[in-house]
Amino acid sequence: MEPNFGEENASSSDPKRNAAKPRFFRTVVGAFLALFVFVGGFAFYRAYKDWTAQEKIERLAEAIRNWEKENYERQLADTYGGKTPQETLKMYIEAVEKGDYELASKYFIEEKREDELRSFNGATKESIEKYLKPLKNDLVLGEGKYSSDRKYFSFDGPVLINLILYPNGIWKIVEI
Repeated sequence: MEPNFGEENASSSDPKRNAAKPRFFRTVVGAFLALFVFVGGFAFYRAYKDWTAQEKIERLAEAIRNWEKENYERQLADTYGGKTPQETLKMYIEAVEKGDYELASKYFIEEKREDELRSFNGATKESIEKYLKPLKNDLVLGEGKYSSDRKYFSFDGPVLINLILYPNGIWKIVEI
């Protein structure tokens, strides 16, 4: 059997078959272009999303740095308190005994002052004396523990009293 080259050539010159080749080629190229555009768009979207997230993180970090700086400056300017935890507790007790609750609240860290001041609303002389008795006990015993970095102090008496050392060397009450 001899190959019939003429028939193959005749069929390759068929207009339907010739039209199918470019259409298939265009479809494949179009699919690749669509895939490229989709993948490129997705990559751009992810990069944009990551960039905006990074921007948010940087703005948050800057806000935290500003807050820390302002807080540090407020702590430096705050002069109410003693040079030792015991001195601060003594000053606090004396202010409460005199009925100067505004002054007494100033021996607390800034975040707790309003709560401390409100805690004296409607307090009777008897309730104040009952409140101060264990604090005076802690002061007389004077026993407590410093943290390893010596920036915190806790009295070991019947009442939990925590103090913190401000950057200006003044001790402030964190909680009683």
